[in-house]
Amino acid sequence: MIFRKYFVLVICSMGLLISCSEEEDNGVLTFDTPSVSLSIENGEFRIGQTIRVNASFSASALLKEFRVERAGTVIDRVTFSTRTSGQSSYNLNFFITEDLLGTTQTFSFTVIDSLDETDTSTFTATISEVTPAFTIEDVEINGTTFRQVTGRINFDETFDNDHLWLLNGEVVVDDITTLTIEEGTTVYALDENTELNVQIGGTLLAEGTLEDPIVFTSINAAPDQPEDPDNGDWIGVVLRGDDTPEGNSGILKYVRIENGGNGDEALQLRQVGSNTEIDYVQVHNTDDTGIRMRGGYVNLKHILVTKPDDNGLRYSDGWEGNGQFWAILTDVDDSEGILGRDTDESPRNSDAILSNVTVVGPFLVGDGAGDTDGVQVRDSAKGEFHNFIVTGFDDSFRNRSDDGDMVIKNSAVFGNGEDGDDDGLHSSVRDDYRDAANNNSEDEVPLIDTFVGVSTLNPSDASTLGDFFDAVSFVGAVSQEDDWTLGWTLNFDGTPRE
Repeated sequence: MIFRKYFVLVICSMGLLISCSEEEDNGVLTFDTPSVSLSIENGEFRIGQTIRVNASFSASALLKEFRVERAGTVIDRVTFSTRTSGQSSYNLNFFITEDLLGTTQTFSFTVIDSLDETDTSTFTATISEVTPAFTIEDVEINGTTFRQVTGRINFDETFDNDHLWLLNGEVVVDDITTLTIEEGTTVYALDENTELNVQIGGTLLAEGTLEDPIVFTSINAAPDQPEDPDNGDWIGVVLRGDDTPEGNSGILKYVRIENGGNGDEALQLRQVGSNTEIDYVQVHNTDDTGIRMRGGYVNLKHILVTKPDDNGLRYSDGWEGNGQFWAILTDVDDSEGILGRDTDESPRNSDAILSNVTVVGPFLVGDGAGDTDGVQVRDSAKGEFHNFIVTGFDDSFRNRSDDGDMVIKNSAVFGNGEDGDDDGLHSSVRDDYRDAANNNSEDEVPLIDTFVGVSTLNPSDASTLGDFFDAVSFVGAVSQEDDWTLGWTLNFDGTPRE
């Protein structure tokens, strides 16, 4: 068995005798009893799984020791200096090996303060041959037969391209489990409560091809259904990682996600690592933000977001990733094509590096610019934006970052502003954008099919930004000579791009 531990200390007070929870009664200091709580309940686990336990503990008197025991044997101990008090957390990852089959594993987590007061919480895991927690059955809906999937996928499974697959409710891909989806497969979602949720440690291998992309969409897009598909018909796809830089949650390649976004983003990448491959992905007609990166280090290439009802793409919660060849087309007021925004709970500042992006707003695909931003960074998020085209918005670029870290270089803005006839640069970025050292332009770049076209007047070689970036020297996302969107994506109006 293998375990890894992570320890985080949040200090409330560094006084030798005075801590954040103490009280004084008639001149005598009193302290609360220390406490420890666990993030997990007793349960059944199988060989190959990782038991993940987060223990939160606190002591108003000074912390003395935190101890972890398995079956009565100490497997880890953390001792504290005499000056430490407050709240802390401890993460234990315990990998279940074959020799533990049929056993019960008991873990105890004990906190001891400087007065030798203690508190203990216990977790018990039963190691057994876990039965399937999901079902696959044939169902007929309005004359069309689907292979319907419900529950938690806790064994490796494959969706083949010989059937029409139907997700019913929240379908979870469990820890250490791989869901493979064959090229050319269409996966339908039954209703507005349906989503595919890949847990930490789970893997989604959805690798389509140019000729045979993988499609996630609403059941209303299936044959012989009485209603037309619409945005918000279902939720979407979620990939979760453990926020490690080289984490791997699988592959999304030549994948289309349609008609999702009911109450959440159509594609969520939560703390996903950089070894996850996100390439040639379109999100179309979503009732919320198209794609959102919530922390993590994942990189995205060849991304098309069309017809979102909120932001096209958002990054937050400390995302430190790269992006190249993104095209985002939005027609809604009061939104952003790309939004970088952290919260007070973010573990770190987001710090994105993006190149070769075209962002098109409502002046070209809607009813006018409205209150829209092509690219906005706010709160503690940061961003570098290279070789961008931004057109069709009220504000092309806007900086609301507390740190002021918004870098714009070798880019072009035009057809923005209240009347759609100027650069649309917000006052927060105007001077930096026009600084000659940043080599930006306010000249129009001819576009066909709304977003296809690049400029070679003021580009930089994207490969100088890092190993992830391809060596191209043009401004914009999609060139006429290499239109990577043809053959597998949809136009803004939902017709195939051919």
